[in-house]
Amino acid sequence: MAVWTIAAQEGTSGARLAAELATAADVPLLDREALGALAREVDPAFPKVEGLESRFGGRLNMMALSTAMTVGSPDALSELDLRRRLPELGRAALTKAACSPCVIYAPAAFAALSDHHAAVHVRLHAPLEWRIATYQREHVVDRRCAEKAVKHDDHRTHAWVKSLYHVDVDDTGLFSLALDASRFPADRIVEIMLAAGGIPGFEQIPTGRREA
Repeated sequence: MAVWTIAAQEGTSGARLAAELATAADVPLLDREALGALAREVDPAFPKVEGLESRFGGRLNMMALSTAMTVGSPDALSELDLRRRLPELGRAALTKAACSPCVIYAPAAFAALSDHHAAVHVRLHAPLEWRIATYQREHVVDRRCAEKAVKHDDHRTHAWVKSLYHVDVDDTGLFSLALDASRFPADRIVEIMLAAGGIPGFEQIPTGRREA
Protein backbone atom coordinates (compact mmCIF):
# COMPACT_ATOMS: atom_id res chain seq x y z
CA MET A 1 0.00 0.00 0.00
CA ALA A 2 1.13 3.54 -0.69
CA VAL A 3 2.29 6.46 1.35
CA TRP A 4 0.42 9.60 0.33
CA THR A 5 1.80 13.10 0.76
CA ILE A 6 -0.61 15.98 0.37
CA ALA A 7 0.38 19.57 -0.29
CA ALA A 8 -2.80 21.61 -0.43
CA GLN A 9 -3.41 25.23 -1.23
CA GLU A 10 -5.40 27.11 1.39
CA GLY A 11 -9.08 27.01 0.49
CA THR A 12 -9.03 23.51 -1.02
CA SER A 13 -10.15 21.76 2.20
CA GLY A 14 -6.87 19.88 2.27
CA ALA A 15 -6.99 18.92 5.95
CA ARG A 16 -10.47 17.44 5.60
CA LEU A 17 -9.61 15.55 2.42
CA ALA A 18 -6.42 14.18 3.98
CA ALA A 19 -8.44 12.94 6.97
CA GLU A 20 -11.05 11.35 4.71
CA LEU A 21 -8.34 9.65 2.66
CA ALA A 22 -6.69 8.25 5.79
CA THR A 23 -10.04 6.92 7.01
CA ALA A 24 -10.90 5.38 3.64
CA ALA A 25 -7.45 3.77 3.33
CA ASP A 26 -7.45 2.74 7.01
CA VAL A 27 -4.00 4.26 7.62
CA PRO A 28 -2.72 6.88 10.08
CA LEU A 29 -2.90 10.57 9.29
CA LEU A 30 0.28 12.47 10.08
CA ASP A 31 -0.04 16.25 10.18
CA ARG A 32 2.47 18.92 11.23
CA GLU A 33 2.07 18.18 14.94
CA ALA A 34 2.57 14.44 14.49
CA LEU A 35 5.58 15.02 12.27
CA GLY A 36 6.98 17.45 14.84
CA ALA A 37 6.77 14.70 17.46
CA LEU A 38 8.65 12.34 15.14
CA ALA A 39 11.30 15.00 14.54
CA ARG A 40 11.77 15.35 18.30
CA GLU A 41 12.35 11.60 18.50
CA VAL A 42 15.17 12.08 16.01
CA ASP A 43 16.42 15.27 17.70
CA PRO A 44 15.03 16.17 21.15
CA ALA A 45 16.08 19.79 20.57
CA PHE A 46 13.65 20.18 17.65
CA PRO A 47 11.44 23.24 18.37
CA LYS A 48 7.67 23.34 18.55
CA VAL A 49 6.01 23.27 15.15
CA GLU A 50 3.75 26.25 15.85
CA GLY A 51 5.07 29.28 13.98
CA LEU A 52 8.02 27.40 12.49
CA GLU A 53 7.00 27.97 8.88
CA SER A 54 6.55 31.70 9.43
CA ARG A 55 10.00 31.97 11.00
CA PHE A 56 11.75 30.35 8.05
CA GLY A 57 10.04 32.03 5.12
CA GLY A 58 10.67 35.36 3.49
CA ARG A 59 13.36 37.92 2.82
CA LEU A 60 12.52 40.08 5.84
CA ASN A 61 13.08 37.20 8.23
CA MET A 62 16.47 36.55 6.67
CA MET A 63 17.38 40.25 6.95
CA ALA A 64 16.42 40.27 10.64
CA LEU A 65 18.49 37.13 11.22
CA SER A 66 21.49 38.63 9.41
CA THR A 67 21.26 41.78 11.51
CA ALA A 68 21.10 39.77 14.75
CA MET A 69 24.11 37.71 13.68
CA THR A 70 26.09 40.88 12.99
CA VAL A 71 25.75 41.92 16.63
CA GLY A 72 26.60 38.40 17.81
CA SER A 73 23.19 37.34 19.12
CA PRO A 74 23.31 33.78 20.59
CA ASP A 75 19.69 33.29 19.56
CA ALA A 76 20.58 34.19 15.97
CA LEU A 77 23.42 31.68 15.91
CA SER A 78 21.09 29.00 17.28
CA GLU A 79 18.48 29.88 14.64
CA LEU A 80 21.07 29.68 11.87
CA ASP A 81 22.18 26.26 13.09
CA LEU A 82 18.57 25.06 13.06
CA ARG A 83 18.14 26.33 9.50
CA ARG A 84 21.17 24.31 8.43
CA ARG A 85 19.96 21.13 10.14
CA LEU A 86 16.26 21.34 9.39
CA PRO A 87 16.19 19.90 5.83
CA GLU A 88 17.95 16.68 6.83
CA LEU A 89 16.02 16.49 10.07
CA GLY A 90 12.81 16.81 8.08
CA ARG A 91 13.91 14.05 5.72
CA ALA A 92 14.79 11.79 8.66
CA ALA A 93 11.41 12.32 10.35
CA LEU A 94 9.45 11.85 7.11
CA THR A 95 11.43 8.76 6.14
CA LYS A 96 10.60 7.31 9.54
CA ALA A 97 6.91 8.13 9.03
CA ALA A 98 6.93 6.57 5.55
CA CYS A 99 8.20 3.19 6.77
CA SER A 100 4.56 2.08 6.77
CA PRO A 101 1.44 3.18 4.87
CA CYS A 102 0.11 6.57 5.96
CA VAL A 103 -1.22 9.91 4.78
CA ILE A 104 1.20 12.77 5.37
CA TYR A 105 -0.41 16.20 5.34
CA ALA A 106 2.51 18.63 5.13
CA PRO A 107 3.48 21.03 2.34
CA ALA A 108 7.13 19.99 1.97
CA ALA A 109 6.73 16.23 2.38
CA PHE A 110 6.68 15.62 -1.38
CA ALA A 111 10.15 17.14 -1.70
CA ALA A 112 11.64 15.32 1.28
CA LEU A 113 10.29 11.99 0.00
CA SER A 114 10.81 12.61 -3.70
CA ASP A 115 12.66 9.29 -4.13
CA HIS A 116 10.33 7.15 -2.01
CA HIS A 117 9.33 4.17 -4.15
CA ALA A 118 5.78 3.87 -2.81
CA ALA A 119 4.89 7.54 -2.38
CA VAL A 120 1.99 9.18 -4.17
CA HIS A 121 2.57 12.92 -4.04
CA VAL A 122 -0.64 14.92 -4.36
CA ARG A 123 -1.03 18.64 -5.02
CA LEU A 124 -4.48 20.05 -4.32
CA HIS A 125 -5.00 23.38 -6.02
CA ALA A 126 -7.82 25.56 -7.36
CA PRO A 127 -8.37 29.03 -8.84
CA LEU A 128 -7.79 31.85 -6.37
CA GLU A 129 -11.35 33.22 -6.38
CA TRP A 130 -12.79 29.76 -5.77
CA ARG A 131 -10.43 29.23 -2.84
CA ILE A 132 -11.30 32.60 -1.35
CA ALA A 133 -15.02 31.79 -1.53
CA THR A 134 -14.44 28.38 0.03
CA TYR A 135 -12.38 29.90 2.85
CA GLN A 136 -15.18 32.42 3.45
CA ARG A 137 -17.75 29.68 3.86
CA GLU A 138 -15.61 27.41 6.01
CA HIS A 139 -14.36 30.12 8.38
CA VAL A 140 -17.40 32.43 8.28
CA VAL A 141 -15.40 35.57 7.51
CA ASP A 142 -15.79 38.40 5.02
CA ARG A 143 -14.14 38.33 1.62
CA ARG A 144 -11.35 40.73 2.54
CA CYS A 145 -10.30 38.57 5.48
CA ALA A 146 -10.52 35.39 3.40
CA GLU A 147 -8.42 36.85 0.57
CA LYS A 148 -5.75 38.02 3.00
CA ALA A 149 -5.58 34.61 4.71
CA VAL A 150 -5.41 32.66 1.44
CA LYS A 151 -2.72 34.85 -0.11
CA HIS A 152 -0.69 34.89 3.12
CA ASP A 153 -0.74 31.10 3.30
CA ASP A 154 0.26 30.82 -0.37
CA HIS A 155 3.26 33.06 0.25
CA ARG A 156 4.28 31.35 3.49
CA THR A 157 4.03 27.85 2.04
CA HIS A 158 5.98 28.78 -1.08
CA ALA A 159 8.76 30.36 1.01
CA TRP A 160 8.85 27.42 3.45
CA VAL A 161 9.24 24.73 0.78
CA LYS A 162 11.73 26.82 -1.17
CA SER A 163 13.87 27.50 1.90
CA LEU A 164 13.96 23.82 2.89
CA TYR A 165 14.37 21.93 -0.38
CA HIS A 166 14.90 24.57 -3.08
CA VAL A 167 11.89 23.49 -5.13
CA ASP A 168 8.68 25.27 -6.11
CA VAL A 169 5.55 23.86 -4.49
CA ASP A 170 3.56 25.33 -7.39
CA ASP A 171 5.43 23.19 -9.93
CA THR A 172 2.84 20.48 -10.54
CA GLY A 173 5.41 18.46 -12.46
CA LEU A 174 6.94 17.47 -9.11
CA PHE A 175 3.76 15.65 -8.04
CA SER A 176 2.22 12.30 -8.92
CA LEU A 177 -1.24 13.87 -9.00
CA ALA A 178 -2.26 17.51 -9.40
CA LEU A 179 -5.98 17.81 -8.65
CA ASP A 180 -8.10 20.91 -9.17
CA ALA A 181 -10.40 20.84 -6.14
CA SER A 182 -12.90 23.12 -7.89
CA ARG A 183 -13.61 20.50 -10.55
CA PHE A 184 -14.49 17.45 -8.42
CA PRO A 185 -16.63 16.70 -5.37
CA ALA A 186 -14.70 15.71 -2.25
CA ASP A 187 -15.62 12.03 -2.46
CA ARG A 188 -14.33 11.81 -6.03
CA ILE A 189 -11.02 13.42 -5.05
CA VAL A 190 -10.62 10.82 -2.29
CA GLU A 191 -11.43 8.04 -4.77
CA ILE A 192 -8.79 9.30 -7.20
CA MET A 193 -6.16 9.42 -4.45
CA LEU A 194 -7.09 5.94 -3.29
CA ALA A 195 -6.84 4.60 -6.84
CA ALA A 196 -3.43 6.20 -7.26
CA GLY A 197 -2.30 4.33 -4.17
CA GLY A 198 -3.50 1.00 -5.56
CA ILE A 199 -6.28 0.38 -3.04
CA PRO A 200 -8.14 -2.81 -4.05
CA GLY A 201 -11.53 -2.08 -5.56
CA PHE A 202 -10.46 1.20 -7.13
CA GLU A 203 -9.30 1.74 -10.69
CA GLN A 204 -5.54 1.68 -10.96
CA ILE A 205 -4.01 5.08 -11.81
CA PRO A 206 -0.28 5.20 -12.69
CA THR A 207 1.79 7.14 -10.15
CA GLY A 208 3.48 9.12 -12.92
CA ARG A 209 2.18 12.71 -12.84
CA ARG A 210 -1.52 13.02 -13.67
CA GLU A 211 -3.31 16.39 -13.69
CA ALA A 212 -7.02 16.91 -13.52
